[in-house]
Amino acid sequence: MKYPILYILPFAIFSLIFGIWGGWVRLGWGIPIPSGIPVSQHGVFMIGGFLGTLICLERVVTLNKTALFLFPIMFGLSIPIFLLGFPTISYSLLLTASVGYLGICIYLYKTYKNEGDLLLLMGATFQLLGHFALFKTGSYPMAFAAWMIFFLLTIVGERLELTRFLPRGKYQKIELFFWLILTVLASALYHYGTAPLLNVSLIGLSQWLTRNDIALINIKKEKNYKFLGVSLLFAFFWLAMTGCIGFFSGPFLYDALIHAFFIGFVLNMILAHAPIIFPVLLEINHKPYHPIFYVWLILLNISLIKRIVGDILGISELRLIGGISNGLTFLAYLLSVAWQIIKKKYTWLSNFKKHYQS
Repeated sequence: MKYPILYILPFAIFSLIFGIWGGWVRLGWGIPIPSGIPVSQHGVFMIGGFLGTLICLERVVTLNKTALFLFPIMFGLSIPIFLLGFPTISYSLLLTASVGYLGICIYLYKTYKNEGDLLLLMGATFQLLGHFALFKTGSYPMAFAAWMIFFLLTIVGERLELTRFLPRGKYQKIELFFWLILTVLASALYHYGTAPLLNVSLIGLSQWLTRNDIALINIKKEKNYKFLGVSLLFAFFWLAMTGCIGFFSGPFLYDALIHAFFIGFVLNMILAHAPIIFPVLLEINHKPYHPIFYVWLILLNISLIKRIVGDILGISELRLIGGISNGLTFLAYLLSVAWQIIKKKYTWLSNFKKHYQS
């Protein structure tokens, strides 16, 4: 199954690079960019092209059905087709791929009937709603709430799956679903005055995940386990900060909210899981780790703090420095992970050749 993946991953990386590039220009950096790239659409590059492809791909590889690779291919192809000047076809691909991903999640839930799979299914529904809202309205604020719920439910669902061996009482589960339901309802009624409830629910989810996930266990271990724990704690922190930022006011509060969630919560989660997910996707029996991962993790979070402070206080220099550093550190981290995988494969190949020649 690794060979279809090798053709799909470049589309995700392509979307990531152009999404970050467009984000820098949108932020105010005078970086040359091809005229055909609409910087206002950098969000869909990241959410639909990059993250949509990876999340769908992660589910597809578990089913061992080659035909299902069509759906992550659709996510990946949506961005090049958009750049070629066919936005309607691009959005149609995103919607079709979202329907396919929803079908996969329905199948997984019917097969295993786990709470984590149920949350993944619910998250897939909101992904579809978000892409549909963007298609019909062209408005990112209209799609943002659905996308946020998609990632929130997907990440919590995956955390439940990965930590299902941990003992949890009935009241712990009741509390979790209370915060999730409150988050969904407050998001749906956001324009009717429920913003404070949404803020509180995000803080509530953050403290639940901190208490009930394996992050506090893993930070007592070593190497990749410790790195996983630290990255998770950063992610949970930024989920709470998203809720806290919602109580502020400022000239760029919308930018602060979006990036506290998508960079702080979502990208820190990717940093935590990349050394696990990419070897699984590539069918490599090796979890890459190097202490330099901490450098990129810390720099990403410091740069995000600068950006958020710049947003809230209206300091453009902090916003610019923080924004460009966000993208550079995330790319540097992915390159570091890729290099560790390649280096391990090369070492294995060299050892095999030496053994064969001897």
